[in-house]
Amino acid sequence: MGFARAREDGKGMGDMRRPPRNRGRARPLVLLIAALLVAGSTTACSVWERKVPGQAAPVDLVHPTAGPLDGAESLTDADLAKVSAGQLLDESMVALLTQPVLHVRMETTADLPLYMTGGDYRAAVSDGGIDFRTNDFAYHELDGFNTICEGGEIYLLDTIDATWSEVDRSCAISTDGVFGNASSTLQIIGTVSDGVLTAGLTPDEATAFVGAIHTEYPDYLGVGKLSLVERDGRQYVRTPFVLRSLDRDGNQDGMMRLIWSFREIGARWKSHVLMPGNAGVATNQVEAVYYVDPKTRLPVYTESLFYDPVDDPGAEAGRVARIEYFWDGVVPHAKPVTGDASEPEPPSWPAERIRPTGH
Repeated sequence: MGFARAREDGKGMGDMRRPPRNRGRARPLVLLIAALLVAGSTTACSVWERKVPGQAAPVDLVHPTAGPLDGAESLTDADLAKVSAGQLLDESMVALLTQPVLHVRMETTADLPLYMTGGDYRAAVSDGGIDFRTNDFAYHELDGFNTICEGGEIYLLDTIDATWSEVDRSCAISTDGVFGNASSTLQIIGTVSDGVLTAGLTPDEATAFVGAIHTEYPDYLGVGKLSLVERDGRQYVRTPFVLRSLDRDGNQDGMMRLIWSFREIGARWKSHVLMPGNAGVATNQVEAVYYVDPKTRLPVYTESLFYDPVDDPGAEAGRVARIEYFWDGVVPHAKPVTGDASEPEPPSWPAERIRPTGH
């Protein structure tokens, strides 16, 4: 179906029924958005009640209130100490979710023992993008073979004479069927997306999705300590977090909670071309770090570790995805030109070599 695959031992997705909700909490997000729409506001802000340390006022994740990150001067550790890590991550996720175009350089590896110990590891590399408004989708990938997706067709490089030939397989975005996003999601993951989040949502859809993660599954998302990082003369906020794999009646639920939360955006959850929560096994835990531009709240680089903390606590059978984002609104179109045997570039950021919790 294109969803996170179920494990053969029964601890995977099973069916699409959601687990019991957190019955002890009301659902203020849905009610608040409904109230805003009924009120007929022409600038319907996506606001939901978020508990921020030291205050209980509603927070607008789409239009963040100016704070310590928004000054003209360079940031200091004292400035960062005034920032709520949870709120910053929420703002960054909403900023990403509402972008109409993704342009990334991406690297994925399952060679984790070498990755974690600082060795030279094998990895797939891609440079690609998608415009969610038009479904314009293209990539250049090196994963054993040098391939290009252009105009809905896939081209393979013959390394002997540097010629490209069309493969009998399409990479065109399709949304046909009841779950029309299943095939398109599989196309996009691994070349333009790590499968955790998505993009191309409306502000209200993005806020509904992030809100559901918190209100339905309050123990799922955990955020670590923020820190300042400078690179090429610019400052970024390093934001570590975890999407936990949690026990439910003897079964583990990890990435599936993102799919369940995504249902809260409304009818489009079945048809949006990139469904979140499809980064491999349904039970996977994700431990990640986002480097966030403090002015735009957009991530410029992310690194994510996917693994099963129960059966594989050392993440030896896990996977890592590294993504560098280019917020230029461009879908890069590589052309299969005879004589051009160039390869896609990996992310320019160095690998963090993330290790699983406790290791």
